[in-house]
Amino acid sequence: MKGLTFERQLIDVVEEYDYDTQYEKYNRYYKNWRKNKQNPFAFNFEMNRKESVYIEGKGFKVPSLLDAESEVIGHIMHVVGIAMLMWIFIDNIIGKAAIQILDHFGIDIHANFISDGVHGGPKEIVTFFIAVSFLKVLVPTIYMKKMFKVPKEVRFMNVMNHPSDMIRAIAISLAISVITTLPNIYNGTNSQLYNYFTTLDTDISVWGQTEFVAYTIYDIIILSIITEMFFHSAVFAPLRQFGDFFAIGVTAVVAGLLAQDAAEVPAAILITIVAGSGMIRSGSIYTAFFVRIVYKMYRLAIVIIETDTSSNMYLDRNLFMLVIFSLAIGTVLFIRLMSGKRECYSKYYSEIPETKRIRAAVKAYPFPVVACLCILAIILKQVL
Repeated sequence: MKGLTFERQLIDVVEEYDYDTQYEKYNRYYKNWRKNKQNPFAFNFEMNRKESVYIEGKGFKVPSLLDAESEVIGHIMHVVGIAMLMWIFIDNIIGKAAIQILDHFGIDIHANFISDGVHGGPKEIVTFFIAVSFLKVLVPTIYMKKMFKVPKEVRFMNVMNHPSDMIRAIAISLAISVITTLPNIYNGTNSQLYNYFTTLDTDISVWGQTEFVAYTIYDIIILSIITEMFFHSAVFAPLRQFGDFFAIGVTAVVAGLLAQDAAEVPAAILITIVAGSGMIRSGSIYTAFFVRIVYKMYRLAIVIIETDTSSNMYLDRNLFMLVIFSLAIGTVLFIRLMSGKRECYSKYYSEIPETKRIRAAVKAYPFPVVACLCILAIILKQVL
């Protein structure tokens, strides 16, 4: 809503929204989706302050913009909360239960519900990690797609308006990757699997083992793509009605909570912000794909370097990080100098304070319950 003043007489949030940052086809489909009065997830509030509406049992009342915003945000975050619950349930309960069942039937894979560690044969372990990670992202993504019914043209931005912004986003993600690896050694799934394969009684290197290579390709490419479809397609699209900054921020918080690991939360939030911002600035979700792919490639490179037991490991790792960081910052500065300043983000100007909008998102059940579960998981991983 550009150039609006508070206490204006006429309000039409759909028509007043700033659609200029994206392309015509996207804008047309997004506007039509929002105009559907039967859509509980569409913010299509209209009001004339000189008019009132008769409400059964309450008489004539002036419609409330705050109530309309809070109601739609609540509906959206209710679905997002259920999707998050699916994610953590598949990740922490169904996955571990499946291992117990497979172990009972003689399959060489073992784990317990308290520890994250998984033991057994390489094929079994890799198959388990792929299946669980795929399902925990895909199932809630499909659920949100069916609930929100956002058109494919809106969920999947596919016009690269500004390729330089894609390069800029990738460079920023590399700089963030370097910064977030400074406080601690990466201890994610890739690290677990790499250490597992290096300890096997075998004469071939870890990269000569088909299972590890298969998982690495899957994790870096396929899982990165479906993860971005979850965050910047399913979650982001309906939230964008309230402005790009609000949608980017809420999506990043969801990503941070679902990381369920204190060491990974900062990177999860920052990379999600960069991916969302890059998608908006460039006009294509492919930017978000590449941001996460490059981020994972960098983290895997650090894992491989840190498995070197020679005295040169620290020097090699630090030199690698310095070179990557310098190239990333140099690229960002170069693009900034070559590109003029332009307005990239759609903003939502409302008479309602941002704090009330955030409060409506946070208190929408079951989101606060799921958030508490994620925080509890983070705490338990720190103490166990």
